[in-house]
Amino acid sequence: QRGVEGLEAITEHAMLRLEKQAQDALNEASQNFPGPLGPVASTVMKMGCFPLGSLTRPYKSPNDQLTKEVSRLLTTPSGLRDMFTDGIYMAPEGEVHQVSDLIRALPICVEADKIASVLRRDKREPTQAEADIIAKAEALRDVLIQVDVFPHLTPEEGREGYVRPALLGTEERLAAVDRKSFA
Repeated sequence: QRGVEGLEAITEHAMLRLEKQAQDALNEASQNFPGPLGPVASTVMKMGCFPLGSLTRPYKSPNDQLTKEVSRLLTTPSGLRDMFTDGIYMAPEGEVHQVSDLIRALPICVEADKIASVLRRDKREPTQAEADIIAKAEALRDVLIQVDVFPHLTPEEGREGYVRPALLGTEERLAAVDRKSFA
């Protein structure tokens, strides 16, 4: 996969995170020795892993500039994003398949965001073509954010007159309790 724009940035970001996580894990492991000899074992491990204290813990998390670059590469059409989406099953157009729908929606939503930025900058109303693109992007977003939206979880819940057992039990307990009424 040589020559893919952004591959170096995402690799550097991943390596920096992994180095920092490994360093932190060693440090935390050295602080977690139980028993009466725990402090001794902790000191020995710290001396072996980090002989000069924090001077020998050089790994830092990726900086914000690199994180923003990786985010931009993954959330806008790019060679890197194409590399990650290559080989992903794409359902036929019109069939509901969230991954395919997300991949197809990206260019439309990016274009709509660019149009919205221009409209805000120029302080003007959209043309009909621009309004159509924005409306299409908003419709796609509305459909795609509807995750785990079901009219009912089980077939029983879909039946007429169904009441969840927990609610029935609560109603029965409340009916059996002697309550004061202030009405």
